[in-house]
Amino acid sequence: MAESPEVDKMLADIAEDLSSGAAELGLRAINIYRHILTTDKRGLSAVKDELAAVSIKLINGQPAMAPLVNLANAILQSADKAASLEELESAGLEAADRFESRLCDSASRIAERVSKLVPSGEWVFAYSFSSTVVSSLLNARAERSPHTKLFRVVCTESRPSLEGRKLAAMLASAGLEVTHTFDSAMGLFLPNCRVAFMGVDAVARPGIVNKVGSWLLALACRELKIPLYALSGTEKFVPDDLLFSFENHERPGSEIWDAPPSGVRVVNRQFELIPFDWISGLVTEDGVLKTEADVEKYVDALNLHPALEQLALAQ
Repeated sequence: MAESPEVDKMLADIAEDLSSGAAELGLRAINIYRHILTTDKRGLSAVKDELAAVSIKLINGQPAMAPLVNLANAILQSADKAASLEELESAGLEAADRFESRLCDSASRIAERVSKLVPSGEWVFAYSFSSTVVSSLLNARAERSPHTKLFRVVCTESRPSLEGRKLAAMLASAGLEVTHTFDSAMGLFLPNCRVAFMGVDAVARPGIVNKVGSWLLALACRELKIPLYALSGTEKFVPDDLLFSFENHERPGSEIWDAPPSGVRVVNRQFELIPFDWISGLVTEDGVLKTEADVEKYVDALNLHPALEQLALAQ
């Protein structure tokens, strides 16, 4: 348990954030580690224990968000090598900086790949909120010549947290034409789209985890033969066991129905698994991955810190 009120507040803010994407939460989590590394001077062992405890609480607060796992892993592994507080601060901050650069670089490289997948003058569908999807579509817009007809975007609210409104607002503020509707009206607009995009919260061999509604989108795209691409940096790859951490993320039913009648159980689970063969490709900074076998080398290379292994064992 974090002892600093500042750290506790930052952890709580991330745990209660229902509108930000995985990469966005990863960038905010970096500030928690920077704060601990630069302000906690209780002693080497105490700070290492604090980093481990905060890592567990951070991940448990948003168990579907893989960048939090890989950020914590990088910080804890760097801390193991430190023999003094000075070394711990230096190594930890360097690990945080590397992870921040990795997040930003992967988003930039993914955006370059996505630009080639966006047809000019057509409708494209985007689901939920993902900073990677936003940056990719804005990059595709910027790369169009003045004489090229711009593509248009359709998106839905992404209930129950409505983060699709955030996506719509950001794209529209940058000059894209956006049509926004509620989730169950997807079938009215999706048949007119040439391609669809969604973000990713976690990846392992069984498939990808993303906001609930992604499964239905993938199913509809398969039926309509519309290419659906999931956008993900490799910092979202996790061991297979940890992929199912999203099943631990059930929000209060009152967020959907504040006073249901007796006998009605309201389920508010906001993430789900989509098999690889239901999407056209997983666009990463290293290329477009198509199958479970394509991600195997990334998953096999992962090495969890012992402090995080208990999370995998709990699944």
